[in-house]
Amino acid sequence: MKKILSIVSGNPSGSLNIAIDISNYLKTQGYEVIDIFRKYNNTDLKGIIVIKDRCTLDYIISLGKFIRNTKPDLIIVHGYSTHIWTKLALAYSKLNIKLIHVEHNTEKYTPFRRYLTQKLDKYTNKYICVSKGVANHLIKQGIDKSKVQVIYNGIDIKKFDLPKEPHNIFTVGMVARFSKQKDQMTLIKAIEYLVKEKKEKINLLLMGVGKTRKKCEKYIIENNLNEHIKIIEGNFKDLIVKTDLFVLATHYEGLPLVLCEAMASHTPIIATNVPGVNEIIINNKTGLLVKENDVYDLANNILKMKKDLVLRKNFVHQSDIFINKNFNLQLMYNNYINKIKEMIYNE
Repeated sequence: MKKILSIVSGNPSGSLNIAIDISNYLKTQGYEVIDIFRKYNNTDLKGIIVIKDRCTLDYIISLGKFIRNTKPDLIIVHGYSTHIWTKLALAYSKLNIKLIHVEHNTEKYTPFRRYLTQKLDKYTNKYICVSKGVANHLIKQGIDKSKVQVIYNGIDIKKFDLPKEPHNIFTVGMVARFSKQKDQMTLIKAIEYLVKEKKEKINLLLMGVGKTRKKCEKYIIENNLNEHIKIIEGNFKDLIVKTDLFVLATHYEGLPLVLCEAMASHTPIIATNVPGVNEIIINNKTGLLVKENDVYDLANNILKMKKDLVLRKNFVHQSDIFINKNFNLQLMYNNYINKIKEMIYNE
């Protein structure tokens, strides 16, 4: 049985979810997969090996010793900057082991980490990027572009075929971590403009946790928006069944699967025109793209969607075809298993 180390940060994230999905699938295909988290396990997942460390150097040495002891046939490492420390650990182990680096986002490489990424390119047999935008960004860091391949993430589409809950007022929703990257404030101000200036009957539901949530909550209260804008608890499915339109206001992305989930739930979408996003939202086909950080462009397009039921239905129809063709889970599994067989067996 071929042995694979699957390495990812222990913080809940999209990259962690994909890493575990791939790992679990590989286990069903006859591979021995050892799941490794760095530093902590902030999930409810069992059977994970955590490489705890006092500092980055400690992690590199500890993981290097683990690699030397387990002698895997392949290492798959997900995410920045875990991939850098894992490659250094592989160098420390002094073993010749093939490595796949999966890049999930358009990460902000510092000059030092860009330098390390270039120097460690020789320890990387394949770069798998979750979108063309991510691939182009990674190539700009100075790695060997001939090693780069794009494999889109996938979702279990049937899980999101959910009936909508009845409601009287047109409702917009956004599910995302509250952070500078995810621009909830622009969406809040767009709804405020529609309610106060355009006198539209419209509601907004937000869901997520993060550093900028309190700032958003304060703005909603101070501007008397409580009746129209609410931050609710739960998961994506709890929110999407209450909405007529899904919005992703964001400054940068790798490949936001939440858009695929919204498509699978038969909900029309507006999103900002940034790399990664614009590979899922094809403007005027699978949804509408708007300018980044532009309250009025977003507001006007929300109003356009609200008033045009035929447009919304057309986007839902086109989106259904699009995700079934490009973002289904089995397609992702097949692409990964073919690449892994090629790496391990030189097929």
